[in-house]
Amino acid sequence: MQMDRANAQFQTIVAQSMSPQQRTKFYLRKYRSILGNGTSLFSLKTIDLGLSLWLIPFLIAKIGMYNYGVYAFAMALTWFFVNILNYGFNLSTVREIATNKHHPESLQTIFNEVLSVKLFLFIVLLSVYFVLTYSVPQFSDHKTLYICCSFILFGDLFSLRWFFMGIEKMKFIAWIHFFGTAIFVTLVLINIQSENDFDRVPLYQAIGMSFTSFISFVWVVRKYKFKIQLFSMSRILKYLKDNFSAFISLLLPSTYGTSLVFLVGAFGLPTMAGFTQIGVKVAGAFSTLTNILTNVYFPVFNRVKSTMDRTRKFLILVGFYASVLMFLFGGFLIEYWLHFEKASEIQNVQLIVQLMSPVPFLMAVISSYGVNGLLVLFQDKIFGRITIISSFIMLLFAILCVPIFPVFGGALAFLIGRMVYAGLSFYFFNVGHGTTN
Repeated sequence: MQMDRANAQFQTIVAQSMSPQQRTKFYLRKYRSILGNGTSLFSLKTIDLGLSLWLIPFLIAKIGMYNYGVYAFAMALTWFFVNILNYGFNLSTVREIATNKHHPESLQTIFNEVLSVKLFLFIVLLSVYFVLTYSVPQFSDHKTLYICCSFILFGDLFSLRWFFMGIEKMKFIAWIHFFGTAIFVTLVLINIQSENDFDRVPLYQAIGMSFTSFISFVWVVRKYKFKIQLFSMSRILKYLKDNFSAFISLLLPSTYGTSLVFLVGAFGLPTMAGFTQIGVKVAGAFSTLTNILTNVYFPVFNRVKSTMDRTRKFLILVGFYASVLMFLFGGFLIEYWLHFEKASEIQNVQLIVQLMSPVPFLMAVISSYGVNGLLVLFQDKIFGRITIISSFIMLLFAILCVPIFPVFGGALAFLIGRMVYAGLSFYFFNVGHGTTN
């Protein structure tokens, strides 16, 4: 920490001795990586949100709201499995790569370690997924849909998002995601024409993911001359144990939305699951800039911790304005974006969106004091406990509220969970940070 501050002070002194033009060039070089990664991730999110949000009304028109809810319910379960497959790599591994990105031998070790863990988890998760598909009536009634969803796990097996985040090359993520999404959307537009086609939608998404992930995987192996070597079972189990806190810290918040959609579908009707998924996507759209800044800053903060304080206010301000915009204009956008047969359906979605409007601000607080606060200070266990507590509270309120308030019960539980998450992150960061300094 003291070395970071000394380095920052030295750079400030150097910048003050320059002319205005030299100072501009100095800061442009200094923040080129952040600006480039931010721009790339913004492009990624814009493409992803633009295509996926545009696809929702198309799918509803072709397969109907009920089938869309069944599809949303199945995808919620699938994405939960995908997040387990990623086992916190976007936090723990990104942090490790960020500090070793100029050491080829360390990078190869990290790469093989993650690949070994991922392959092991893939085999276990795929087995569990098929057991659920064939044994649980709610899943086996739509067996084809869930089998198609299972291919998404294979598509994510070769995903190297964690690697590109660690080496701070976000533009590669942007291009990979763009081509994957483009393939998915093209296949949907060509092949989804009636209600009976709804079970093939996740298959087309899996095709897009698999193609782009595998191509990028081969490119990285050749570019960095990695020699693939799978690790022993004992080392895999040790990795799973050592990184459990980071896994929980990433799994539960990453699956807040999908878990919520799943619970609404389990305790309510498929149509309500569809409404809730739309609300979660809108909240995610308004949280886009916060998510981008979180991903861009995380590897930087792990190298230069002194920059945390200067960006915290900006992050929170971005989240605050995003929440205000979501509250004021979210309902208006819903009315002109989605076309339902019943006016009550539009009103239900508008109610969910307005209820979730504080979420972007809460996400900014969690980013500032949790992901880019506690985790950067290696307080993984504390952040893991915070994540577990807030997730348990969300789960509890979902079980209680969804049967009573089928329309907005899930959104209310989601909001309460995020409030607890943000509040505890703020409190424990300030307590721990005070002692650290």
